[in-house]
Amino acid sequence: MALRCVLLATLFCLVAPAGAGDLDAFPATVEGKQRQVIRLPQVANENRFMVELVPGRMELVDCNRRSYHAQIERKTVEGWGYTYYVLSDPVAGATTLKACPPGYKKKRRFVRMRDESLMLPYNADLPLVVYVPAGIELKYRVWRADKNFSEARTR
Repeated sequence: MALRCVLLATLFCLVAPAGAGDLDAFPATVEGKQRQVIRLPQVANENRFMVELVPGRMELVDCNRRSYHAQIERKTVEGWGYTYYVLSDPVAGATTLKACPPGYKKKRRFVRMRDESLMLPYNADLPLVVYVPAGIELKYRVWRADKNFSEARTR
């Protein structure tokens, strides 16, 4: 029993606590971009979850829809094997060009960046580190798949 306690105490000493220290392996900035960190809670069956990154910025906009496109590049911390992501600079996307109703007042709204590559695997063991251009906010949401499968039918 005493040996078991010693082994457990040794194991806890070897495991680095999660927190600011787990960011030491990651660069403070990449290509002049700001580091954003997301810490995900532990969940059962992580393979049922995905994280959607929602970068964007607050802008004064009219009644037309607008968005930006940005790609995300997956990189690895040399010597550590940890994954981090670098968001490209935003490129203006398509916008509607309709005339706004008379008296329409512009509003401040979060204009998001879109790209299919912004869906990432869920991993609560390490922080999700993303480097974003200056002036860009990073929001996120977690997607969960249903436990049940539906069957396709042949017709």
